Amino acid sequence: MSKRSGNFISLDDLIDEVGADVVRFFMLMRASESHLEFDIDLAREQSDKNPVYYVQYAHARICSILKRQSLQVSCIGMLK
Repeated sequence: MSKRSGNFISLDDLIDEVGADVVRFFMLMRASESHLEFDIDLAREQSDKNPVYYVQYAHARICSILKRQSLQVSCIGMLK
């Protein structure tokens, strides 16, 4: 990709395409001094191959477990 030849994607376009959180996550996965190759197809993919999707899925599962746990704890408190 080259800015001079016109075949580049601006950061604003990238954020519009996949979202700010995804761009931020992919940028933080790499060291700041390393070359960044942003795989837009991977960023769009909704499977465990996409690290952002996987983290979001894990977060949802953890929230579900914690919600069920708090319900169980409150039910136990009612039995006393």
